[in-house]
Amino acid sequence: MPRVSLFCVVLIPVDIHQSLSKPQNKRKVDLECRAFKAEWSENYFVTELDGKALCLLCSDTIAVLKEYNIRRHYQTKHSAQYSQLTGKERSQKLETLKRSISLQRSFFTKMKNENKAASKVSLRVAHLLAKEGKPFTDGELIKSCLIVAVEEMCPEKMNLFNNISLSARTVARRVEDIGSNITNQLINKANDFEWFSLALDESTDITDTAQLLLFIRGVNADFEVTEELASMNSLRGTTTGEDIFKEVEEILTKYNLKSNQLKCVTTDGGKNMSGTGKGLVGSIYTACENARCTRPMVIHCIIHQHVLCGKYLNLSCVLEPVVSTVNFIRSRGLNHRQFRDFPSKVEAEYPDLPYHTAVRWLSSGKVLLRFFELRAEIEIFLNEKKHPQPLLSNTEWLWKLASAADIMGFLNGLNLKLQGKTVLICETYTAVKSFRRQLALIESQIMSSCVVHFLCCQTLKEEVDSPFPHEFAGDIFSELKKQFQQRFSDIDASAVDISRFENPFNCTIEELSPNLQLEVINLQCDNMLKGKFQENTLTEFYKCLPSDEYGELRSYARGLISVFGSTYLCEETFSKMKYVKSQYRSALTDEHLQSIMMIGSTNFDPQFEEMLSKKKNSFIPLVA
Repeated sequence: MPRVSLFCVVLIPVDIHQSLSKPQNKRKVDLECRAFKAEWSENYFVTELDGKALCLLCSDTIAVLKEYNIRRHYQTKHSAQYSQLTGKERSQKLETLKRSISLQRSFFTKMKNENKAASKVSLRVAHLLAKEGKPFTDGELIKSCLIVAVEEMCPEKMNLFNNISLSARTVARRVEDIGSNITNQLINKANDFEWFSLALDESTDITDTAQLLLFIRGVNADFEVTEELASMNSLRGTTTGEDIFKEVEEILTKYNLKSNQLKCVTTDGGKNMSGTGKGLVGSIYTACENARCTRPMVIHCIIHQHVLCGKYLNLSCVLEPVVSTVNFIRSRGLNHRQFRDFPSKVEAEYPDLPYHTAVRWLSSGKVLLRFFELRAEIEIFLNEKKHPQPLLSNTEWLWKLASAADIMGFLNGLNLKLQGKTVLICETYTAVKSFRRQLALIESQIMSSCVVHFLCCQTLKEEVDSPFPHEFAGDIFSELKKQFQQRFSDIDASAVDISRFENPFNCTIEELSPNLQLEVINLQCDNMLKGKFQENTLTEFYKCLPSDEYGELRSYARGLISVFGSTYLCEETFSKMKYVKSQYRSALTDEHLQSIMMIGSTNFDPQFEEMLSKKKNSFIPLVA
């Protein structure tokens, strides 16, 4: 007997277009848009809360605003006890329940606001401690100070201040969170960079751990410049160019930055950084070739270079006796106290001598100048202490002292011009170029014994009869010129680009790249823009150029605006690092050190509200 299938397929015609155009199914409740009705309150003792019905009797929530659901809840749980209440008595009960729930809600809202305020105070205090480089344990001292102030001024607020958590562990966590927030802000900013440049330097901390600093300066389409510390990485092993390049690669990946956006790399003068073979620069060149993008400019730190120039100068015949004498006076407590009082008795202009340290090369200029100005007082004091210095009465040596003080003063002046934040490359290069020309002029004047620019030498010339020994100063200036010529050759290679950027109205069209030529011709013929060039800063001038007419020129300018002229920011940060990670805080972790350095150097304001909203559970205040 043949089997009969109990199943059949029924084909139903469906309009496929109608099917595809239908929205996804929603719950029927969502589509009904039900509204809470006022009479439900008295009938069932409920009120509306955030689009739901809240039972005033048991505080249960009825998710669906439908009378059937509300009535069923009331009849099931409360009808037996409250159905006998009618009229005025029922209305009074409803008002009592509403007042009670209102008080509860206001109480919890107040607690929530107080807890949030306490957490925000904890964050802000931690931010201040990190910004000033203070220990995390100082948070406990600050809280004790707050409690003392509250006890005297507003004791009724004691509970509020007791809820502020400022223990060392809490402050450490807050600092980590603030550091992460700053990093996230920089990542968001980096997404808009058209060009960016890097400034790198490496130094060791108190534990002899190599620390690599990397600053980023990026410029977006609106000429907004962002200059921030991107990372401070500890290098536990070797610090070769390849090791540093790997760290740089990871950092650029973290901030979603591409090699074709990299305009310039500014480093110190170390071989592991500046080497074009196995150094960092060589690795960057190789990476750019592999990515088929243009090589970035490379600048070896201007500040470091002229410091090196200073160390090549033969000043030991002056520095060694000066340092020996200064150390004799300052290293002995009694000598130092007596000498500090001595100049005031003889009405000297300066009451004390500064220390000289080989680490701070600039101190050489300060020590030499002060020593020269106090030379007479120093000689008398040393003779009284039975520790004479014969060179102080040697006219030839005094000429060398005066010359060295003036020369080091010139170098110190250049150093100050090269320092600062958001300094444009054309400003630093102009300072170096000007100094070179001054060197040539002064060298020629020295050969004819003209000391018009040497203040110390002018002073000594009025006191002694012997002629100025131009050979000593001439040799120093000759060596200085030679060192500047050699060590600034890398930035000289970009001199033409820097000059065009600094003054596009004074450049030769034929020397420009083809994509810039037409725009620069239009620019040079526009008298109105010439006026704006005179009135505004360089960045503001390029920003005001119409983007539809000068798109290529604006992009060219943004690239050079991003360039670091020196590693001054790195030097400044390393100075802070030595204060933060001192012998008393040598156990500071790498993560905490990086967060502290970022907080101390950033231009961003921490987003406290965002941090609180993201970590509601983490910021519950604990008494500490």
